[in-house]
Formats: sequence, structure tokens, C-alpha cells
Amino acid sequence: MLTATYALMTLSIEQKRERNFISRFRHYLQVNAGAPQKMDPVRLANQLDELTRFAEMRHQRKVEGCLMPALRQATHDADTLLADLETLNRIGRHTLGSARRRLRLAFAESATHVKMLCFTLERYCENLLERLAKEEQELLPLAQRVISSEQWFAIGTTFLSYDAAQNERRRKSTLPRLRWHSRPPAS
Repeated sequence: MLTATYALMTLSIEQKRERNFISRFRHYLQVNAGAPQKMDPVRLANQLDELTRFAEMRHQRKVEGCLMPALRQATHDADTLLADLETLNRIGRHTLGSARRRLRLAFAESATHVKMLCFTLERYCENLLERLAKEEQELLPLAQRVISSEQWFAIGTTFLSYDAAQNERRRKSTLPRLRWHSRPPAS
């Protein structure tokens, strides 16, 4: 049961982080949507990339890769819910693709395109929030009820390995980089 608690806490913490990031991103959009000329395209692209990486990595690895297969195996009562979540995910990916195309056009073309971009990004955020709410209110409670202790152990072990790999990548990216000089060593 401890492993189930760990897995559920991990998902809950990551959802909270994702919600906070979405909230900050939406605030940036709302503040600047009225004055699109003030928006920095590089900052907007970076924030969109960060949001996407965080949202999709967590969802693909932990929810789609671990939790959903365990639910499918445990019960058919989850079929409709899983189909709804997959539909939201497809809509989100489509909206994200549209946002990326609009981002390329927006700052090269006109303020109208920037406003359309902001609208599209707002829709993407709404989709992510809807998916998170459905996971939190329906998917996780169902998973708690129907997934066996052995399955939770496997899910928790997988989460731990994902987290360890992610921490290792973070650690490596923050290590000071050694600079190699092309000069031959002094004799």
C-alpha cells in the first residue's frame, strides 16, 4: 500500500506543479494579449516548450505508460473514462500543433495573428486543465479502488526509475562543463 501512496502522491504533486505553471502561463497571456507588440516571441516559445515538456512527459510516461494500462487490465469500468482522456489528449496535441504553427506566423505577420495565437494557447491550457481535473477526480480514485497491490508495486517501481533517470539528467545538466583547449600540452 505504501507504493500505491507513493505513486498517487507523485501524480498529485506533478499535477499541482503543472497547474501552477499553466496558471502562470495563462496570466502572462492575459496580461499581454491586449498589447501583442509587447510579447516576446522567444519567451513565449520557451514557455510553451517548457509547459509541453512537463505536461506531456508526465502524462505519457506515468499516466499513459503505467496507470492506464494497469486500469485496462484491472477493469473494463474504466474504458469510457480512458477513451475520454485519450480524446482530450488528441485534442490537446492538435491544439498544440496549431499553436506552434501560429507562433511561427504570429510575430512575422501581424497583431491579429498574435491574438489568434493567444486564443489557441488559452485553449491548450484549458484542455490541459480539463484533462488534469478528469484524472484527479475520476481516474485516480478509480485506480485506487481497482488496481491490485502487486500492480501498484510495479507502477511505483517504474515511477521511481523515471524519477531517478530525470534526476540524473538534471544533475548532469548542472555540472560545470570542462573546456578542452585545442593547444597541445606544454613540454
